[in-house]
Amino acid sequence: MSNLEYPTHPDWIDAAEAAKHRPAFSSGILIPSIGLPKGKTKIDVVKALKRARCALDLKPAVFAYLEHQICMTQAEDWEQGRAPVAFSQVKTLAAYFGVEERTIRNYEASLARKGLIFWNDSGNRRRYAKRDETGKLVDAYGIVLTPLIERFADIEKMGEAEDYDLKLRTSEIGRIRSLRRVLSYLAQQAHAHDCSADLIRSAEILLGRIPGRSFSKKAWPTIAVCSLRLELEDEIARLKQALTSVLDQEISAQAEQDFRHQYTEDTRQNPVGTCSGERTSPDGDEVILQTEPANAGGMEEGSRGQTHRENMPTGAKARPKAGITSTGIEHIRLDQVMNVASPLMQDMIQLEAGEREANWTALDRAAAKAAGYLGLSPALWTSLRRETGPAAASVCIVVTERRLSDPNNPVANPGGFVSGMLTRARQGKLYLHKSVFGLLKQPQPESGLT
Repeated sequence: MSNLEYPTHPDWIDAAEAAKHRPAFSSGILIPSIGLPKGKTKIDVVKALKRARCALDLKPAVFAYLEHQICMTQAEDWEQGRAPVAFSQVKTLAAYFGVEERTIRNYEASLARKGLIFWNDSGNRRRYAKRDETGKLVDAYGIVLTPLIERFADIEKMGEAEDYDLKLRTSEIGRIRSLRRVLSYLAQQAHAHDCSADLIRSAEILLGRIPGRSFSKKAWPTIAVCSLRLELEDEIARLKQALTSVLDQEISAQAEQDFRHQYTEDTRQNPVGTCSGERTSPDGDEVILQTEPANAGGMEEGSRGQTHRENMPTGAKARPKAGITSTGIEHIRLDQVMNVASPLMQDMIQLEAGEREANWTALDRAAAKAAGYLGLSPALWTSLRRETGPAAASVCIVVTERRLSDPNNPVANPGGFVSGMLTRARQGKLYLHKSVFGLLKQPQPESGLT
């Protein structure tokens, strides 16, 4: 369950309902019962209204009208013991906004129904005002903005709730996009392993319900988005349970058969030896000799390094270290990458590792598959892997996939994000260890995959 909880019944709902039933007309200027908080001005009122615009259901044109009326008042009208009144003529307002006079009156009626303004029209419905020698309004007819002062605290709470709702929606939509990739991956695995047809069909129906581009607030209110995220997690849990039982049987019978690696020049079946001390790339024909992560193998000096080179498989192509772009991968351990990886990536890596513990080869395989689900082009993945090395390329995918569910700054275009990482790598400015260490300090996004 997300750390963010949907607000059920904020205090300002009762205040707003009560304000709607107050009379729309007043006799006199109507001094507010309370003043604005110390240090607050009419500009702060406009800012609070702007933040709470969706919560108050203010259409853009109505909000523009109200903002104009507030700006037409004097700053001292909002001080304690005074009342702000806007006395522009309806005809003047209609000409200013380029609408009919009836439209202006509809704006005012809408604001009055929401409990935000009063009328104090004169007998002939003219609007004007007089001030005394101190500048205080003593005789004013027009739109009374006193309710904005009295309800300022409530309006600020509405804005806070709206910001909270936006943060919650952003977080939940990010989780949904990540979970959609999880469910799509698991559904394909279920197809490949002949799992229950009903279970696969249920997953496909749920995937079809997820919008392809955006979640409109009208069609998908926040509570519906939260509900969809929970449905995805439940469906993923059922698929994982079914796949676990099938994979346990298959792994016990034979290990890593009929595996075809994605996004490589050689797509032949690639069984990996489990007893050999050499560390090869998933291509099977290329020993990883680039600047490597800590404890990844292939960096041993002296006799150990010589033994490693002597044990290279026949036909292996040693890549010179000078051809690999510096990325800071040598400062990263595998356990750190696993801790940074999202629940989806952790599951994919473990599936590639089978019954063994997770290793760099399994990470490389899982990253190649994840690159496909993230929408990376084969050319981009090949360039990234060739120019930074398999280990660094895999960590790039792990970081990108994790950033998809970042609640503060989620990645919207994985392909563009990875392309930017490749550009920085070519410039010598890709510091993967800083990205990994930074993500280690952040809390792991909650998931229903555990």
